[in-house]
Amino acid sequence: MKIIPLFCAGLALTLSCNSGNSQQQAAEVPSEHAGEQPVTQHVIPGDNAEAPVLELVSDTYDFGKVDEGTRVEHEFLFKNTGGSPLIISNVQASCGCTTPEYSKNPIAPGEEGLVKVVFNSAGQLGKQHKIVTVTSNALSTNTLLHLRGEVSK
Repeated sequence: MKIIPLFCAGLALTLSCNSGNSQQQAAEVPSEHAGEQPVTQHVIPGDNAEAPVLELVSDTYDFGKVDEGTRVEHEFLFKNTGGSPLIISNVQASCGCTTPEYSKNPIAPGEEGLVKVVFNSAGQLGKQHKIVTVTSNALSTNTLLHLRGEVSK
């Protein structure tokens, strides 16, 4: 049975090839987001290292407690830390009470962009968790943004 040693040797070679160090560039973090860890897509050796990478300052915004009828606005900031232009093809909210706007022009490597989300709390009593899906040509094609909080009467 020479198949098992060959399999083990192949597995060891595969694991050793994927254990290299990868360097990540940190996005400049605006002062209002200081202390937050950027949400990064990781480039795995063997993947297209020149592909765009959408790195968010934060993928979650907690708006706390608001009165019903309040409009909550937030800008999710990101940076393209990859090697080619990032193109956002679609941004879709989980419900009609949340409206997204986004950068429609390609974002060059090293450049920043944003997704602005407006949540209309009218008729949305209680705890809220709205999800916005960003579809792009990045390594991970779908990126989820979370808007959380509570609406009271």
